[in-house]
Amino acid sequence: MLSASAKRWAAAGLVAVVVLGSLAAWWSQSRGPALPALDASGQPILTPAEPDTLAMAPSNQRVTVRVLNATGVRGLARRATFYLRSMGYDVVDFDSERGPTRDSSEVVVHGRDSTLGLRMQRALGTGHVRSASLDSLRYVDLTVVLGRDWQPPADTLRP
Repeated sequence: MLSASAKRWAAAGLVAVVVLGSLAAWWSQSRGPALPALDASGQPILTPAEPDTLAMAPSNQRVTVRVLNATGVRGLARRATFYLRSMGYDVVDFDSERGPTRDSSEVVVHGRDSTLGLRMQRALGTGHVRSASLDSLRYVDLTVVLGRDWQPPADTLRP
């Protein structure tokens, strides 16, 4: 059995732990958001918990995309497809482009909304945007041609 003074010390210790924990939580929240980590070029490194909302597909619009791999690296169009789908784009086709490899990526806008091309350019982190005539055969809004300048994001574990 504990004496009365031991019970008081235990209660005082418990109160001290609760007060110090509350102060620590308040202090960490009052410092504001942490600054994002920067890559070698000075651009913020985005984590999956912090997606770039300007790079994501508009939530009120279906954006259909065709991805072509022009790098000569096998499987890159498939990796880009997974990545772009996670960003909200509807990738309806992916393939390898026939012909010579390309050094730079390209985003081809097949409609009137050029902001979709700029969003895609931001999602890829690279590429040149150009407009083309409406794609009446494939019914896609954008065609992404991956060049050697595109670096796929780190692979996540998939079940």
